[in-house]
Amino acid sequence: MFAKMLQEIVEKTSGGVGAVLMGYDGIAIDQYFQPVDDVDLQLVSVEYANILKEIRKTIDVLGTGAMEEVAIRTSRFYVILRALGPEYFVALTVRSDGNFGKGRYLLMKEAPRFLDALQ
Repeated sequence: MFAKMLQEIVEKTSGGVGAVLMGYDGIAIDQYFQPVDDVDLQLVSVEYANILKEIRKTIDVLGTGAMEEVAIRTSRFYVILRALGPEYFVALTVRSDGNFGKGRYLLMKEAPRFLDALQ
């Protein structure tokens, strides 16, 4: 079920190469990745989960509200991380020449479906 939702997001995003539904503990619940030369998207997701935990702690200390989204841009990829409550997040990886805005929109639009299915 989650894999199909993730696949739809990747395929509807120009330049999309992978998406993962993950807990903040770094354990993937489900994923959909297209092959990408010399990049382990699973490992990327796990490492960004660690970074996301630290960002969430900082936000809590600052009291600026609940984390909703974090975007990381490298020379090759965008990684868009959308929080799904206190336990989970979904991450979408898009090639740097892909449609970052469409990816953000689809994650925001589909977040309630993920949350409902996780309940």
